[in-house]
Amino acid sequence: AALADAEAAVTAAADPRAEAQLALGRGVAMYYGATVLQALEPLGQAREAAERAGDEGLVAECEAWLGCVGATLQHEPQTVLRHLQRAVALGLERRPLAAARAFYVAATLYQEAGLIDAATLHYRRASALARSERDEQLVAAIFRYMTLGQVQQARRAHAAGELDDEQRKQALVALGSAQQLASALTSDEQGLQFGLRLGEMLRVSGEHAAALPVFEAHLEAAEQRGMTWEAAIARADQAVSLLHCGQLDAARRAGEQARAALAGAHDAYSRALVHDSLAELARGLGDAAGAAQLDAEAGRLWALDRAYCVGLREALQAHGPLAA
Repeated sequence: AALADAEAAVTAAADPRAEAQLALGRGVAMYYGATVLQALEPLGQAREAAERAGDEGLVAECEAWLGCVGATLQHEPQTVLRHLQRAVALGLERRPLAAARAFYVAATLYQEAGLIDAATLHYRRASALARSERDEQLVAAIFRYMTLGQVQQARRAHAAGELDDEQRKQALVALGSAQQLASALTSDEQGLQFGLRLGEMLRVSGEHAAALPVFEAHLEAAEQRGMTWEAAIARADQAVSLLHCGQLDAARRAGEQARAALAGAHDAYSRALVHDSLAELARGLGDAAGAAQLDAEAGRLWALDRAYCVGLREALQAHGPLAA
């Protein structure tokens, strides 16, 4: 009701800047909730209203969020990069924190594409801007994205049979440091993200007994907060850890929950992880035919994910670093 009243008041006032701020807030809320797929519409409306208002700093903020959502949804890289480049071009002078957001979103793309030197450069640019603006929560968020990217790369390496002990240890150490920072500076939701990823890495490390209390402490709260794809991955990992700890009935239930949560996993990477875990669960429960089907689907999804990463790498190399 309060939101409806605010929208009515903004409409009545015919104030494009207020329209932009309201639509931006709605889009950001969708991004952090369970409706990330719908976030682009209000963010696009916010940008249009900001342009009508002639507020280039607010346009930069909208562009940064459009790039962020587009990157999350794995949209065509050149489109995402155009949003991020414009956020930097307009934001450096008028809204540095919008430029910082664009830099760290670009950094996550470079990290995902395996271009680590370029990723580090963009994370440093983002951190420098956030520190210059004295925004410690954004500094923590940048560290969070870098750490979550490390876990993602470790999971890809594990799926390909290429995860070495050093990469595994680095991801676990980074998670511990980031979790401490999050607990001091940021929201419970970010702490939940680190908890889920810690459970993932413990499961990947074969430390199933240690993973179970971590999942127990974080998974239900994450599901209640609408962290759909992250919870789907973690629920499937929990099923595998329960299996290895001999809790077969609980493993079956967790596997069923992971299957149900697959609708919230919108990218090939997330769906591949869930299918890999469900295949391992099926094998452990003696369902060879079911495991074979799940393995085949996981293989198809990993091929899509590899193709995405290759295309992303080519697009980033063609585009070059965001101008500073």
